[in-house]
Amino acid sequence: MIKNPELIFGLEDNPPPATAAFAGLQHLLAIFGGILTAPLIIASGMGLSAEDTNYLVTSALLISGVATFIQVKRFGPIGSGLLSIQGTSFTFIGPILFAWFHLPEYLDDTEKLGILFGTCAIASVVMIALGYHIRRICKVITPTVAGATVMLLGTALVWSTLKNISFEFSNNGTVVLLQVALVLGVTLFMASRKNPWMRLSSIVAGLASGYLVSIALGLVDFSLLKQLDPVFIPQPGKFSFGFDWGVFLVLMPVFIVSATESIGDLTATSALSKLPTSGEEYRLRLRGGVMGDALNSFIASLFATFPNTTFSQNNGVIQLTGIASRRVGFYVAGFLVILGCFPVVGGLFQIMPGGVLYGATLLMFTLVGLAGVRIILTSTPTNRSWTIAVSALLGGWIISQSAAYWHSLPDALSMMIQFPVSTGALIAIILEGCLPKSASQTRAIKT
Repeated sequence: MIKNPELIFGLEDNPPPATAAFAGLQHLLAIFGGILTAPLIIASGMGLSAEDTNYLVTSALLISGVATFIQVKRFGPIGSGLLSIQGTSFTFIGPILFAWFHLPEYLDDTEKLGILFGTCAIASVVMIALGYHIRRICKVITPTVAGATVMLLGTALVWSTLKNISFEFSNNGTVVLLQVALVLGVTLFMASRKNPWMRLSSIVAGLASGYLVSIALGLVDFSLLKQLDPVFIPQPGKFSFGFDWGVFLVLMPVFIVSATESIGDLTATSALSKLPTSGEEYRLRLRGGVMGDALNSFIASLFATFPNTTFSQNNGVIQLTGIASRRVGFYVAGFLVILGCFPVVGGLFQIMPGGVLYGATLLMFTLVGLAGVRIILTSTPTNRSWTIAVSALLGGWIISQSAAYWHSLPDALSMMIQFPVSTGALIAIILEGCLPKSASQTRAIKT
C-alpha cells in the first residue's frame, strides 16, 4: 500500500534550484549503482574486452540521463510526465547473456553484439506499438503471469551469480568469500535500519565498503584507468546491426513483462504525486510511460547499451523528500549525462573486484525473485494463481533442460524453449487463459 504523505512540491511545482538539485542527488544515489552494475555484469559475463566493456557501461550512464529526460518531459504521447527515473534494466541480464551464448560460435564478439542490439531495437519498436494498446497487454500479462516470470528471472540470476562466485573463488581463493560476506553484511545491516536514508543507500554502502577494503588490501588494479579516454564520445551504430529470430523470441516476453513492472512503478509514482490512479488521465500516463520505456530502449540499442526501464526505488525518494516535482527529474537527467561524459566513472566500476560485485548482485537478484512473489501477492492470489505460478516455474525449468534433445525443432524455437524464463512465461500465459476462473474473477476482468 502506497502511503501518501503531504507533498512539499507537487508535479508541476518549481522548487528553488538548490532544493531541486539536492533532491536530484538523492535520486541519483538511489539508482547510480544499479545503472552501472547491470551493463557491467552483462559485459563481464560475455568476456568482452576492457575497451568494449567501458563503452557499454559509460554509454548506459549517459543514455539513462537522456532516457530520464524523455520520460519526465513527455513528448506528445511518449513519456509519463512524472518524476520517473530511467536506467538499465536488471530484468534483461539473464535473457541477453543466454542469447549471447546460444548464438553461433563462428560469430565474433562484434557480430554477436550487433545482433543483440539490432534485435533489441526491433523488439523496442514492437513494444512502442504494443504500448499504445496498454489495456490489451494488461489482459494478457496478468499479475500472476508477470509474477511467475519475474520469479523465474530472479531464480535464474541467483543461480548464475552463485556460479560466478564459485568461479571467482576457484581463481582467487577465500578472499572472494570474505568480499561477498562483507558486501552482504553491510548491505543487509543498512537495509534493516529504521532510518529511511540508510535503507535507500544500502546497496551503494555495501559496494563502497567492499571496494574500499579491497583497495586497502591491494586487490584493486587501477592501471586500466590510465588507458581510458578523457571524454566519452557516443557512437551511434558502433556495432553493425543484425537480427536473429531466436534472440527475438527470448527477449520479447521479457520486454512485455518489464512493461507490466513499469506500470506498477508508474502507478506508485502517480499515487505519491497526488495524481489519479484511475480514469483517462491515468491511462494516458501509463501508456506514455510504457511507450517511453520502449523508445528509450530503442535509443539505448542505437548507442550500444541495454534496454531501459523505470526504477522503483525512486518512489521511496519521493516519499521521503515530499518532492514530486518533475523538474527534479531534469536535474537527475543532467547529472547522469555529465557523469556519462567521463569514462573514468564507468572505469571505477569496471575494476571492482568480482567478489564485491557479485556480493551485491546476489542480494539484488534475490530481491528480484521476491519481487515476483510480491507482484502475485498484491493481486489477492487464489489457489489458481499459485497453481499457475508453480507450474510455470517447474515447467520452465524442466522443459528448458530437456529441449536440447529435441533436434527436430527450428533453431529459433529451440533457443526460446531452452531459456526457462521465456518457456515459463508462455506456460503461465496459456494456463491463465485456459484454467477456469471464479465468478468474482470473471466480473473483475469485465470491469
